[in-house]
Amino acid sequence: MKKTLVLVVDRDDDFGVKGKVNTPVIGVQNCLDAATAFGIADPEDSDLNALYAAVSVCLEIQEDGHDADVALICGDEKVGHRSDLALVAQLEEVLETCVPDSVVLVGDGAEDEYIYPIISSRAHVDSVRKVYVKQAPGLEGSLYILTRMMSDPAKRRRFLAPLGFITMMVAAVLMVPGLLEFVRTNDIAAIANMSAAISVLVVGLFLTLYAYDVEEKLVVLRRYVRDSVLGHSTRLIFLCISFSIIIISAIWVFYEVSDMYAVGLLPRVLYYTASMVWPITIALIVYTLGLSIEEYLSSNTILLSRVFACVDLAALALVALAILDIIQSYVTASYDTGSLGVVGIVAGVLISLASTFVKSRMRSNPLEVPADDVP
Repeated sequence: MKKTLVLVVDRDDDFGVKGKVNTPVIGVQNCLDAATAFGIADPEDSDLNALYAAVSVCLEIQEDGHDADVALICGDEKVGHRSDLALVAQLEEVLETCVPDSVVLVGDGAEDEYIYPIISSRAHVDSVRKVYVKQAPGLEGSLYILTRMMSDPAKRRRFLAPLGFITMMVAAVLMVPGLLEFVRTNDIAAIANMSAAISVLVVGLFLTLYAYDVEEKLVVLRRYVRDSVLGHSTRLIFLCISFSIIIISAIWVFYEVSDMYAVGLLPRVLYYTASMVWPITIALIVYTLGLSIEEYLSSNTILLSRVFACVDLAALALVALAILDIIQSYVTASYDTGSLGVVGIVAGVLISLASTFVKSRMRSNPLEVPADDVP
């Protein structure tokens, strides 16, 4: 007797993510159990109706006197190549278990149809059925459906993020003439004429921030900062010190570059970059020191990997500063530090090689030294 398999495809694995259902699921009763688990987690998802429709089709085929079975296969939350590979693996398992002569595909939308050609290449597909969920007509019902869709973070990123980026790009293009006019005439009225473009830019920015849950991430960050401050986090204190070093140095070097005599913009940029190499390096070393102190206070140990990280940072700073010195010696005739740059590169490479050699002798594993043994 010809056997028919009614197959439900869930490409984004809503059953696994929301309902904690292990797939593939084969059999009418197993599919009903999976539908119950998923329906309790999210009773408004259309994938639930697709599975019930597949069970209904399977029972109808059995009532007509034919052999039929139903199965559910799911992909991955990250829709794409990974989800398709998971679907193919589960499909082959189902085909090996059921050995059907034909397949009836059931889905709830266009997204699941991307996998249909892959299924048809491995089994004979008799028909494809789409399941449309009946909703209340009118504007209120449409707004409710849209609100429920936008409450899903994955759907927000998929639909709102591209819309937000496109809106901001269009607004930026519309603002270009006004900005050029403001630069040319220095007339504040040019900014007022860009009010429409600025409004579009704000809308696009809002859509993008909403799509990526920036507000929620800021709440988490604020909670983390608050807990760190209340808990007297040593790491946060040293992080603030590191940022202070960078900001103060950046302002100091900016005024120094503003007062220096140089022909052209490039010498000033090179001098500014070279002057910021060591402040940034010192800031990173200070932050690493804060991590070491926090680990010492919490676990009474010191990781030697932190020491090697500081040495590597110093070596990298030497090489970067040396390269900038060589470039400045070619750009600025009065800046003759090419030979000093070569010495800096050699010194940085030697320090890095020595650090690598010592780490290799320690088998590249962080060594925890008891605090009692630290002098």
